[in-house]
This record gives sequence, C-alpha cells and structure tokens, in this order.
Amino acid sequence: MAIISEKDQETIRNHFDENITSDVEIIMFTEQPSPIIVPGREQCETCEPTRQLLEEVAALSDHVKLTVHELSKAREEAFALGIDRVPAFVIEGASRGRVRFFGIPSGYEFSSFISDLVDVSKGETDLSEETRQFLATLEEDVHIKVFTTPT
Repeated sequence: MAIISEKDQETIRNHFDENITSDVEIIMFTEQPSPIIVPGREQCETCEPTRQLLEEVAALSDHVKLTVHELSKAREEAFALGIDRVPAFVIEGASRGRVRFFGIPSGYEFSSFISDLVDVSKGETDLSEETRQFLATLEEDVHIKVFTTPT
C-alpha cells in the first residue's frame, strides 16, 4: 500500500515537472531489521517507512535518484556526510551545499522535503537579496539545524 495517495502523487509529479531543473540524488542510510535481539541495539521502527516514502517520491521524477546504504556497511561515507544515526538521508544536486534529514519526513516536514528537492535541483533558494548580501559577508561556514515537532 502506498504512503502517498494517488492524488498527491499526481500533484507532486506535476510540481516536479514544472520546477525541478537538474538531477537530484537522495542518499539514504538505514538499517535492516535484525532477526535476533542484540542487546544495546534497538530496531529502527521508521527505517522501512522512510525508505518506502523516499522510493515513492523518487519514482515521481526521472530527475530524482535514490541510493540506499546500510549504515553499518557504509560508515565512512555516512561520516563524510555527517550521518550518525538512522533513518537519515542527504539531498545533493546543483546546489553548493547539501540538505540532511534525520527521521521520516512526514507531517510538516514533508512539504519542506519536497521544496528542498526543488531548491537543490536549481542550486538556489528564494532568499531575499538583502539576506543574500548579508550571507555573503560571513567568513566561516554556518550549519543551520531546524527541528520540527508535531503540535
């Protein structure tokens, strides 16, 4: 059963067709469920639904590619991308930076995820000129973290 309804899939497909301008890659890190109980290691309850959601989104555009890695088998790549837990994914494309998500992008996060895919494909955002000028004056990298919780 699909996570995204057919109506919403069509809306997102049309949005991508109109707005994605270049290829985007979603690099996901997950862990498969273990058939045995390992002390100190909890099962990832949201890994499989996150993967399914990302697969559904990637299927809506030829410009969106999904690559999935097991965190335990790709620790060096995960470390290089700032990933230390699952589920997590990075969006890369034409933009200079990258966007990281931890957890499943559902609820309020889903629209941000869709917007980020478009922005990363364009290599630009809708920031005002005033904000761009201010950011150009920064001399060090800035890491922005946004936390969202359901209300």
